[in-house]
Amino acid sequence: MALAAACRARSTRGLTVACSLFLAACRAGNAGTGVDLLIPDGVGRRVELVPQTAFAEYVELPELRRELRITLASYSLSCDHYVAPGPDDVLFVLTLTAPAAEPFHPGTYPLESAEMPDAGPTKRAKGFAVARQGGRGFDFPSGGAVELRSVEFTPGGLVSGMLALEFPGDGSRPPAGAHGKFEAHLCRGE
Repeated sequence: MALAAACRARSTRGLTVACSLFLAACRAGNAGTGVDLLIPDGVGRRVELVPQTAFAEYVELPELRRELRITLASYSLSCDHYVAPGPDDVLFVLTLTAPAAEPFHPGTYPLESAEMPDAGPTKRAKGFAVARQGGRGFDFPSGGAVELRSVEFTPGGLVSGMLALEFPGDGSRPPAGAHGKFEAHLCRGE
């Protein structure tokens, strides 16, 4: 927290803005069990997602890529079948992809805009995020990253980390983001 003390001691405009962003990120990262979503819905509406359901799915596509999908939902959902969100429900899905020869491990993965996975082999690790609220779907633009803190691919293993997805807006697209901690148990294998 030395940076927070330095922020209070300095008064230059650039440092004040940087410190304000740093302190806001700290508050968002320590906000408890919820994830703070800034939905890219045209106005940048803020929603707190308190997960009732959290699970992870892992797939290896030989010679193409590895995929790790983390699902957080404000309603009851399972690995076995999809349930569409109700009008007030929120569903957030983060998908990380990595080259076939590169296992997932604790570390930072950049967020890119949601798109179809590479047609050929994936060349570098990256992620994309989408959200649904009611009948509407939202793709998160590129910006920020996800930090995986633990990755256990045993049956019932735990995947945990910190979301720091951030897109400030660019005049044609509204701001978007997702901040907060997550923990998701791996779906059991067949």
